[in-house]
Amino acid sequence: MEVASSCCPGPDDQIYEMKPLSDPHSERLFFRRIFGSENCCPHMFIEVSKAILKKCGGLPLAIISISGLLANRPRVKEEWEKVKRSIGSDLNRNQSLEGMKNILSLSYNDLPPHLKTVLLHLSNFPEDYVIDRERLVRQWIAEGFISEECGRSCQEVAESYFYELINKNLVQPVGIGYDGMVRACRVHDMMLELIISKSIEENIITVVNGSQTIWENSQCFIRRLSIQDIIDQELASVLAKKDLSHVRSLIIPSSGCIKHLPSLTKFETLRVLDFKNCKGLEEYDMNGMENLFQLKYLSFSGTGISELPSGIVTLHDLETLDLRGAKFKDLPARIVQLTKLQHLLHGNHLWKIPIGIGNMTNLREITGFDITMSSVGAVEELGSLINLKVLHAWFRVQGAESQDYKSHEEMFHSSLCKLGSYKLQSVHIYGGTPYLFELLDSWSPLPSCLQRFEMGTTEYFLSKLPKWIAPALTSLAYLDINLSVITEEVLGILGELPALLSLKLYTGTVHKDRLVLPGRGFRCLKEFVCEPFGDGAGNLLFEEGALPKLEKLELSFYVSMAKAYGFCLGLEHLPYLKDVRVSLRKRDATPSEVEAAEVAIRKEANLHPNHPRFIVA
Repeated sequence: MEVASSCCPGPDDQIYEMKPLSDPHSERLFFRRIFGSENCCPHMFIEVSKAILKKCGGLPLAIISISGLLANRPRVKEEWEKVKRSIGSDLNRNQSLEGMKNILSLSYNDLPPHLKTVLLHLSNFPEDYVIDRERLVRQWIAEGFISEECGRSCQEVAESYFYELINKNLVQPVGIGYDGMVRACRVHDMMLELIISKSIEENIITVVNGSQTIWENSQCFIRRLSIQDIIDQELASVLAKKDLSHVRSLIIPSSGCIKHLPSLTKFETLRVLDFKNCKGLEEYDMNGMENLFQLKYLSFSGTGISELPSGIVTLHDLETLDLRGAKFKDLPARIVQLTKLQHLLHGNHLWKIPIGIGNMTNLREITGFDITMSSVGAVEELGSLINLKVLHAWFRVQGAESQDYKSHEEMFHSSLCKLGSYKLQSVHIYGGTPYLFELLDSWSPLPSCLQRFEMGTTEYFLSKLPKWIAPALTSLAYLDINLSVITEEVLGILGELPALLSLKLYTGTVHKDRLVLPGRGFRCLKEFVCEPFGDGAGNLLFEEGALPKLEKLELSFYVSMAKAYGFCLGLEHLPYLKDVRVSLRKRDATPSEVEAAEVAIRKEANLHPNHPRFIVA
């Protein structure tokens, strides 16, 4: 209101006054967060709850912050009374800003030390920045914030801290996947202001942000440096005068040019170096990279650099090397000396597997390599990576060339079978030939830990469902596969996969007969995509009890064939449906038939009790 009033000095200016939540809506938000339902609050908490909500003044951020705090406190009335007294005065209009800061501080002060540390780390990122979960937890691990606990790995512990911050409403989740996992998070502007101020107080992070650059603790060592502005010569000269020898992390979340950044020789104790999306990196002096002996996390993601600094091969403590979006052709041969490396990530520009990769037994994830560019011996060494969990492999083979790479495909199949007997959880194969997928029909022993399998090709369709895709795969949650023909038998087998959450079926054959999904199988499935390549299409009918937990549906069919069934899909039998996307194939159909199909399907979606989001194309 103060900002709006200052912008509207004229007598004819009008201010839109946002109303706080009503008492019933405030109670609904509050009780659902704590008890899971607005009707489950024990009688002894009713009075103190109303007093707390009165102090929150109908402000949603205040309500979810306090409810997040109480949800993790003992359900003892005296504990709730303490929280009520800690809030202070009511959040009326004149006091809402200071009162809100008080509530957020209350949530922060209630945190255990380990969560305070990882929360303050988020001040590395600017306002409204979407922070990738995997990027975040790997940086926490590299910083030394995370230790193994009770038999859980550092990765598992860090993930649990991330979800604790979400559950306490201290950060906002962004993008929840088919498996319920949060892909990223964002920090509310007011919470970010709080954690930046706490970071300054405790000299955790120094934030460089244009005119708001914070040097209050200039008499102290700079421990962590976040540069959120373009580094011009003036800023570079200021940085050059600082003692940067104690900087443990250098994160540059803006996409500004960094060619004037002080040389890496000044950052001799770095553990985290994140250049993601930085411009002008080709002009930056990378000399001194070889002396960053403590570096554990290094990212050139999105920078487009065409040549890696030669000093990378001496970083023997490195655990994460993110090269997605870089443009160089090959990794240096001595990269295999980095035996502590766990995540070797590459994207658009493929590289060959370095000879000696079998010695890198700590690798958990490798992406972006081309099997056909690599030597058969290097492909064989993949089978020695006993800790590998995620594998993305490319096969760039054209027509007659496929005969030249049979030995590569046979060796890849052999290595894949070995990896499946270790810890392999996710496989994505881009490209490939019929011979490769014939080999993959038999995967032995069964990959018992496999959670995700994707075929990333539009060139080839399997003639039948591979033998290894069977109910014995108790962990398989995501399957993306191309099949020449989708039959009720295939759907029956897939429906028995006990953990399947997301299924994407692609076909190249026109199915004239309707496929019926009966009221059994697919007990956990949340996402189902049935899409054609070329002339492929399918007509589906969902019977009562089919896909009882389905939330998202995408499918295509020919109007000219589906009209015989009255364009009925049986959407009313999918009780949890939230999103529907239907593509109408118009070949051999009249405009009136297409219109009738669209009207019928829209009507079916509109009659659904959930009123799912519906798109027809």
